[in-house]
Order: sequence, then C-alpha cells, then structure tokens
Amino acid sequence: MRKFVSKAKKGLAVLLAVLCVGAVSPMAYAADTAEKNYIIDNPYEGIDWDSWGNYKTQLHCHTTASDGFLTIDEFCKMHYATNYDIVALTDHGTLNLGWNKKPEVVPLMRAIKKERTKNAEIIPIPEEEYQGYLNGTNPNTVFMTTSGYKLERTKTNGMIDIPLGNELNMATPFADCHLTGYYAEYGQGLAGVYGDYETPSKGVKEKGGISFLSHVGEYVYPDKDSENYVGQKVDDYYATKFAKIFIDNAGSSLGMGINSATDAHTRCDRILYDQILQKTIPNGVVPWCNTFADSHNETAINDAYTMSWMPELTTDAFRTCLEKGQYFSISHYSNGVELDGIPEIPGFVEQEVYDTERYWLDNTPNVTRVTVDQDSDTITVEGVNFNRIVWVSNGNVIKREENITSGTATLDLHNDEFLNGNEAELYVRFYITGENGICYSQPMVLNVEGESFEPVEVKKVYDLPWFLRGLVTVLDVIIFRFNPLIWIFKYFGLGYNPVTLDRLLNPF
Repeated sequence: MRKFVSKAKKGLAVLLAVLCVGAVSPMAYAADTAEKNYIIDNPYEGIDWDSWGNYKTQLHCHTTASDGFLTIDEFCKMHYATNYDIVALTDHGTLNLGWNKKPEVVPLMRAIKKERTKNAEIIPIPEEEYQGYLNGTNPNTVFMTTSGYKLERTKTNGMIDIPLGNELNMATPFADCHLTGYYAEYGQGLAGVYGDYETPSKGVKEKGGISFLSHVGEYVYPDKDSENYVGQKVDDYYATKFAKIFIDNAGSSLGMGINSATDAHTRCDRILYDQILQKTIPNGVVPWCNTFADSHNETAINDAYTMSWMPELTTDAFRTCLEKGQYFSISHYSNGVELDGIPEIPGFVEQEVYDTERYWLDNTPNVTRVTVDQDSDTITVEGVNFNRIVWVSNGNVIKREENITSGTATLDLHNDEFLNGNEAELYVRFYITGENGICYSQPMVLNVEGESFEPVEVKKVYDLPWFLRGLVTVLDVIIFRFNPLIWIFKYFGLGYNPVTLDRLLNPF
C-alpha cells in the first residue's frame, strides 16, 4: 500500500535481505524493520493526561419518545445516578431539543412500539431540575432499579446534554441500517430507505453536524446470525460501501460503532472495521471507533460507553473530542473472535455478566495514558483494571501480552517479535481486557519516513439501496411530494408538516 520514494533505502533493504538468507524469520524481520523510521500518527497526542478530565459518555440511547421503556425523567435520573458526564439522547427520527423541551415525536414509531412506549404523554424535565443536571446540583443522586440495585452518583460535576441527537433512518424493512447524528437540524421524521446510509450521512454533513454508523452488524447479518461468522472476514461489499461513506463525508461522518449493547449482533464489526481502515487510511481518512449501550430499558444503560478526554466539560469541547478521536471505547461484553481464532476475551461468558449484574460497575478496563516515543518507535499504554493487551494491524493480531500486573504495556515496532509473521503496517490499534470488560483504542497510522501511501481505489457502490433511493426520489417527484394523501400521512404518521418550502425542496 506504500510506494517508495527513496531508491537508496530500497537498495539497502534488498542488500540486507540477501545477507540474511538462511537466517531465521524473526531475524529477517528485524533487519527489515530496523531501517524504518516510523512517524506514528497518534490521535491522543495533545491530551494533557495530568490535567484534562476523563468523562464517562453515552452516545446512543432511547426513551419513550421513540421506542424506549424509559421516560425522559427516568432516563435523566438513571444516567445521572450512574455517574455519566455526557449523554446524547438519540431517539429514532426524533431530534433531541434538550431534556427540558418536548421533542417532535414520530407517532408511527411510537405506535409500532406501543408495548414499550404505552403511547404515554411525553413530559420534559422542568427547567430548574434540568439546570441542576447540567451544573451538578440536582438532588436526584440515587436511583433504585427494578431489581433493587442501588445506583448513586458520586461525582459533583454536571451531566451535559448533547444537542440534536437523532438515530437516523428510523425503522427500515429486513434489517436495521441506522446511524446517529449530532449537532445538526436534520432527520426529524426521516423514514429512510433500506441500506441507505449514504443519504443521511450526506444530509448531516450539509447541515454542519457529525455522525457515526451504528451497529452495522445488524445490516450485514439481517438474520441476526452473526455468531455463525465470528473470526471471519466480512464480504468486501460492506467494507467498500462504508469506506466510501467515510471518504465522501470526511470530517462529518466520523466513524462507527464496533461493539453495541451486549455485542450480540456486533461481534464481527471489529473485523469489518479493520477491513474499512485498509481502504480509508491510504486515502487520508481515519474513521474512529466507538461503543455504546443503545439502551431502551433500565438494565442496558451501562452496557457500553466511551471515556472522553477533554480540557473542559462543554458541548464544544466534546465535539472536538469526537472529531479528533480522543476517547476510548468500553464494553462489559465481548463476543468477538479474531481472525486467528482466539476470542477477544478468552472464556467470556455473557450470562455471568447478567447474573452478577456487574454491568452496573465501572471497574472496567480503562486507559489513563498513551505515550508515543517517535525516536524509538514505541507505544506505551498505561491503564487500570486490565491484565491483557492485544495489538492489531491490518486486521491481524500482531502481539498479545497476558498476565499484566503492572498496569503498563509497550509495543516496540522494531524489537518485538510479531505473531504469525504478521508485520505492523498501515496502522496499529490495541484493546485491553480485564475481569469486567474490554476497552478499545483508536487506530494509530504508521507513516514511514521516505515512503508514502499508495491510494486505494474505493468505487461507488451501486447496490440495491442505491436503486431504492433512486426509485423513491423519482416517485417523490412524480407522485408523493405534492400529494395531499401523502401530506396527511407525513403529518399524522411521521409528525411533521410537509408543506413548507424547505420540505418541498429537500424531502430527504
């Protein structure tokens, strides 16, 4: 994937290879890598690990405003008592206008999920109570769960409300194909088309917002049978489709969830993520990864979350954090298996997490510092609650370190003996595991002095969703846009007024 710009170095590499004929492979590898001067693109560079805050964040969750069991009041009380610092409410097709404001609900969505929503009245948080959540003075610091588990806030800072969160595409046939948008007035009542991630990604970008693809495993494996494909590469169609979205919407479409909820349907998403990186990085785009609870009920709100490193607890600082990838992604669950057949967490038993209710605990693995030494080409990780680290490059595990007790681990790009003959190239990422979960890092691009990346062709995908979107667009122009019956459906079913200039000109 790289092209050499230094003929002298290439000649030296050939000479060294000849001299090393007959040597064992680790020595040959050492000779090959010793000449390289890596320039490691570290997304965590610039973090002041000693003074910045490490804030617990939820990027994806729901209330009765779309298809959740929790009212806005319960939603706020539970996240506050579970020590969240940042919460983005992302009800389906429903822009979060603030927990203190009633959202414009989508009646059809709530009716479909009436066993959850009960079609109950949506009551926003009173202003004084809302301000108490924001500044940390709200007295609702204790919440008793249905099972009798006591949640109690121990933090004194506030819990910020991320504006205009929205899970886009709502309910689509055959399989979920969702993405979350933030900071953009886009997607209210947007029904979506099956498999069409492209239109909402572009729409959020045009409105100045940011977005993440959500639990794409539910689209890749519509039969919910991802357990039959663990440890295998995903069809290249999906890697190309999603890579193209990231390239076309760089700076707005920031990345994807790789472990959602209990990881039941996302267990193959890390492998897909690596396949995507191999297409985007050579083209100068690095999509970030995240984890989230996608919670609909009280037992799910702490399943997975991210830890955001920020100089201050504000919505602007949080957006910058997401754009730069300065966060780590945590889950209590991992059903993933690497390409070499070894599980991310060997011996992980999902039922044990349920039985012990340890999903409420925050003693999950977490990173406290990353140090990149550009001179020696080493990456050192410091953290808590972990005893194992795995390094991944180009989809292959290149190093595993077990039984860590020091809270520190280092990858040496020159002197480590990598597993299965897999080189570290293009990028590296790591994850740490412990008794109560897993924590994923962002990828670090491995530039090499004297070399540059050869761009990878990522063609536009003309698939069924592309055809369906085109068909819907044509039908809209011919039949739907100026049809009073369709207006009535949109008004009473999707919950918005279609007869406005903006809606008539931009229905999608």
